[in-house]
Amino acid sequence: MESGTIIFLNGTSSSGKTEITKSLQEILDGYYFHTGIDHYLRAAPDKFHIHSDGINPSSTEGFLWVFPEKDGPVSEIRIGPMGFRLLKGMYQSIAALAASGIDLIVDDVIFDANALKAAVDALHTFNVLFVGIRCPIEVANLREQERGDRLPGLVQAHYDRVHSHGVYDLEVDTSNLTPMECAQQIKVRLLNGPAPKAVRQLRNSLSNI
Repeated sequence: MESGTIIFLNGTSSSGKTEITKSLQEILDGYYFHTGIDHYLRAAPDKFHIHSDGINPSSTEGFLWVFPEKDGPVSEIRIGPMGFRLLKGMYQSIAALAASGIDLIVDDVIFDANALKAAVDALHTFNVLFVGIRCPIEVANLREQERGDRLPGLVQAHYDRVHSHGVYDLEVDTSNLTPMECAQQIKVRLLNGPAPKAVRQLRNSLSNI
């Protein structure tokens, strides 16, 4: 059985990944199933997500959401052992679906080198088009405020870290392209471009982590 194709979208919160996903599902042949970090975090029990001032407590088993001021924005997200276990399992489940011949669009926010390593370790043998979803921070912040369904400060908390690895097969900027225009560029790259190699390159560069 031929493995499925994976379109992996990585970008900050409110960068436009979900709308691009919908557009891709509309224009691509076949059936591309959407999965990603939000699906898994929403499925976690409340005790998996701990809100803290960053000092008490300073860590957690799952995800620690740091609010330095009680009523202020989130400033940092720390991942505990169970959080990394969840991420590793998520990437392995994506690999299992692809191995079954399922085409996938993955919507992720990778802001930690160990999480990135877990992703590339699980997926490097598959046909993965790794796409960076770029958006200026002022645009993403405005979208976060207008949406009203995201924690204030979420964009700022991980913006500088999401693209720090700097390796993609394709990058699109949602501040000057519509979701459909981004999707069209991704489709053209997927169907007509050279074989994707970013995930394999990243696995080699992260081998010592």
